[in-house]
Amino acid sequence: MAALAVYVAWRRGAVAGASLSVVLAAAAAWGVAYALELSANDLGTKGLWGDLKWVGICVLPPAWLVFVLQYTGRTRPVTRRLLLLLCLEPVAVLALLADPGTHDLVRSYAAGSAGDPLPLVVAGPVFWVHMVYANALLLVATGLFLASMVRLSRTYRRTATLLVAAALLPWGANLLYNFGVGRLAEIDLTPFAFTLTGGVLVWGLFRQRLLNLSPLARGVIVETMADAVFVLDAFGRLTDANPSGTRLLGRPRAELTGRTFDDLLPELSDGPVRGPGGRLTIGEGDERRAYDVRRQALTDRGGRPAGELVVLRDITDVVAAADHLQALLTERSRVAAALQASLLPADLPVIPTLELGSLFEPAGDGSEIGGDFLDVFPLGTEAWGVLLGDVSGKGAEAAAVTALARYTLRTLAHPRRSPARTLRELNARLLAATSVERHCTLVYAIARPTPSGTRLTMSLAGHHPPLVRRHDGEVEPFGLLGTALGLVEEPDLHDSHAVLAPGDAICMFTDGLVEARRGGELFEAHRVAEVLRGSLGSPAEEIAGRLATAARAFQGRGLTDDLAILVLRSTLVRESAPHRGTAEQPPVVA
Repeated sequence: MAALAVYVAWRRGAVAGASLSVVLAAAAAWGVAYALELSANDLGTKGLWGDLKWVGICVLPPAWLVFVLQYTGRTRPVTRRLLLLLCLEPVAVLALLADPGTHDLVRSYAAGSAGDPLPLVVAGPVFWVHMVYANALLLVATGLFLASMVRLSRTYRRTATLLVAAALLPWGANLLYNFGVGRLAEIDLTPFAFTLTGGVLVWGLFRQRLLNLSPLARGVIVETMADAVFVLDAFGRLTDANPSGTRLLGRPRAELTGRTFDDLLPELSDGPVRGPGGRLTIGEGDERRAYDVRRQALTDRGGRPAGELVVLRDITDVVAAADHLQALLTERSRVAAALQASLLPADLPVIPTLELGSLFEPAGDGSEIGGDFLDVFPLGTEAWGVLLGDVSGKGAEAAAVTALARYTLRTLAHPRRSPARTLRELNARLLAATSVERHCTLVYAIARPTPSGTRLTMSLAGHHPPLVRRHDGEVEPFGLLGTALGLVEEPDLHDSHAVLAPGDAICMFTDGLVEARRGGELFEAHRVAEVLRGSLGSPAEEIAGRLATAARAFQGRGLTDDLAILVLRSTLVRESAPHRGTAEQPPVVA
């Protein structure tokens, strides 16, 4: 009892563990003191140990009541006030027993008992009061315990019966002793009966948790779960199946037991579902169902194969939802690609003295419309408009601003109107037409073929300056940076002029090129210049492809921002191209 009391006190996290520890300690004190009383030779020593055993006798009934209240869930009555009231009677009885003047009110030995190995104990009036009080506590506690055990499921009826019997055993032994029934009147077996009771309670509390509902709960879960569960023996024969499993196989459990599982469900014999898991499809047409299969080997305590657990989870709805989602994403990507294509020229025009090359790559999987765009269009017969831009953000709103900027600039463009003036007018249109702030950066240039090359007049609206690569390999930025469009009513814009001699090339690009990132390092313009210097003599289309390849290689993965590149490479005047001569060009009106 003492050892069990220490063990329970050490496991103080258990429900009602503290009160059970007191019960065990009281039983231990009672048993040890009574054993020493019985083994003493003189009456004085017997009386000393006989009095000390009353510590356990007085403490045990109230401790048992508190334990039952706590463990059966009736914790509300267990207050400090109740514990104080329960301590009053034991303290009073022990005080009377300790005082020689009142000692015999509790117990004493009959006259002439000296030398008797089992002296007759005379019960005083306080003893009978205590007996009534203690048995009342034991009766209430045991009744509550019995009521709780009766409510248990039949699955635990045997355990409950054992616990109730263990609880009644010391109570019955004490009554038989106090009322002098037969040989039990000579020796009080109550503390020794508590040895058995205490062991059963500790076993029930920590080993079986008294009301161990885990197996029952597991059984209920398996029986009611939607997943089909099958238990196979070591030879692959079905030994058990839950209701979902029998419904899947279409037969009652009695007809399934003992049959080879591969015969009952041959689809499991082949493919990845033969391993620890996989996907299985059963049925045809509207009855077709998809299942996620999980197979778990069962082993005995020695690790030897004992069988297998197979669980089939119906994932038909999940697969259908995933297929529907994939279809939506595919359609979204298709729509985004179609809309993006509408913002780019289908084919670049043929321009005398210029070879054109372009490239557009969307970020990620291309499922979202970007704001990058480019365009090359004629301005009469003597000049060409060249446009590359980037609208902030992505999605439908960015695409709307992109389309507005591209087609409005086409409408406003005129060979005798300077690029800066055209962009100012475009800025006014954007501010008037858009309610959401969507700024736009642009490169707009007017290209005029000449016998000696191509003359460019260009304005930058917040865009990265294009890079000009001369025929000798020198690379330099071109243009004066101005204000992005769609932000302020009076943007600061400038025109810049340059001549591209044969062999020269100019490269316009969006920030997806120079802002390609590797860790904390950007691709930047100097790497663009290196690629341009290494592309002397290459066609314009090849130059654009080399730039995109270099950016992807630098970043080490797919681009995280849209990329648009437009390359203009100056050549000699093409004799076959219609051309009226450009010696006298009309002036550009600023």
